[in-house]
Amino acid sequence: MSNAIKLPEILKELIEEHNLKPEQLAIETTIPIANIYQYLSDAHLPNFENFVKLLYHFNCSADYLLGLVEFPPNEILHPVLPFHERLRAILKEKKMSQNQLRLRLEASTSVMYKWTSGKSFPLLESLVRIANALDCSVDYLIGRVR
Repeated sequence: MSNAIKLPEILKELIEEHNLKPEQLAIETTIPIANIYQYLSDAHLPNFENFVKLLYHFNCSADYLLGLVEFPPNEILHPVLPFHERLRAILKEKKMSQNQLRLRLEASTSVMYKWTSGKSFPLLESLVRIANALDCSVDYLIGRVR
């Protein structure tokens, strides 16, 4: 997986801190147990929907769960906003076109269209790259902090 993303380590710590077993986490989040074990072993990263389930379950920030910040922020965490709407709003705020972002990310036109129209979500590695390209945190990108 990505060197920048430390989700397996942080997830293990959160499971221990909350005195959970992976099976219990799977039941409470409705994420299949096989997926939980894949996340813990760094075989796969969660898709966007399962990532959001983990954020809500542990009431933590995206940047913390990804290991992008050392400590959880002291900010109020808001519900995740629809990604495509949030991405379009930040592009407008940053006065950046979809095409400019696409070029910075070296992404295809179809991928950018799918992200900005709500037809698909970025992988977590792409989410981090988008936040970096927009010079914001992942939490800001998904609406957890405003």
